[in-house]
Amino acid sequence: MPRFFRKSGKKAGSSPGLQIDLPAALGTQPDICVLIYSKASLETYHPQNIDAALPLIQKNKTAWIQVTGIHDHFAFSRMGALFNIHTLTLEDMVDPAHPPKFEDFDTYYYVTLKQLAFDPENHEISETQVSMAVMENLVIFVQDKPSPCLKAVEKRLQAGRGNIRTGGPGYLAYALIDAVVDHSLDVIGQIASAVESVERDMLEDLNPGHLEQIHRLKREVIFFNKQLRPVRGAILGLMKSESPFVPDAVIRFYTDILDHVNHILDAVMSLQELLSSMLDFYMSAQGNRMNEVMATLTIISTIFIPLSFLAGIYGMNFKFMPELEWQWGYFILLGGMAVIGGAMVVFFKKKGWF
Repeated sequence: MPRFFRKSGKKAGSSPGLQIDLPAALGTQPDICVLIYSKASLETYHPQNIDAALPLIQKNKTAWIQVTGIHDHFAFSRMGALFNIHTLTLEDMVDPAHPPKFEDFDTYYYVTLKQLAFDPENHEISETQVSMAVMENLVIFVQDKPSPCLKAVEKRLQAGRGNIRTGGPGYLAYALIDAVVDHSLDVIGQIASAVESVERDMLEDLNPGHLEQIHRLKREVIFFNKQLRPVRGAILGLMKSESPFVPDAVIRFYTDILDHVNHILDAVMSLQELLSSMLDFYMSAQGNRMNEVMATLTIISTIFIPLSFLAGIYGMNFKFMPELEWQWGYFILLGGMAVIGGAMVVFFKKKGWF
């Protein structure tokens, strides 16, 4: 499936919102984990379904519902009914091809992001969509596959240090977004290391394999840029939002995330320029190598032009050619060819032509 344009599984002309009549509606039931926490406590539950998660939510504590798996549309339809989530939001949650964005609703706000990972051996980026709906005392976090970013936030909750236990759902949402963006920073660092490694190899021993590596890395950098660039718009929209679920004290932290996103995008631009210069260097080096080969062949051809001329004269089939009767004519001709060829080599060498 093409990665630069991934088509939604929704049929053209169908009604907007989550469709439970799709084949995906019969998918595997998602795994659900619920964390209930306050400054003094942290409790973890694993309910069998979303209905069983609802009674666990407590008014004076923050609830974090983790939903892993997006293929059971019946479960998401039920989640929308229980937590008053709009059907368009549910549609975006189960669509892995949806770009990052921010949306503000009356009872919640919705953020979707792309979590990226880089394979240093194949020089390829993989993506996983993560999204969250943030409410009064609840964050519903949806992911298609287990996210390593969750582990870092869970460890902070378990440690109980900082503001994460007391900041409420607004601060938890910030911590999750920050973890995803910081992971993207690690990914761009890995890509930069791969680019620098290819650049060093090119300077040491240029070979045709480097052209394929350059094109592959250039493609992945473009793909990375496509996935991350909308995040800046989502963060700006969140910062400008007047949602009551975005506390003023948390907005200043989003400024730091925005700085990270801008820093990553600057690094992406620099990598694109570096890869373009590496491609130009490769093509220039190949052109210079070809010019050297052509110069060598031209010199060899030039040396053999007078020798071929002499061989052509005495290869003619005229009956009266005095030199044909000479006893030492053959050796004199070969010696003359050797002298002419040697003199031309010495002349070209003094001229610095090779």
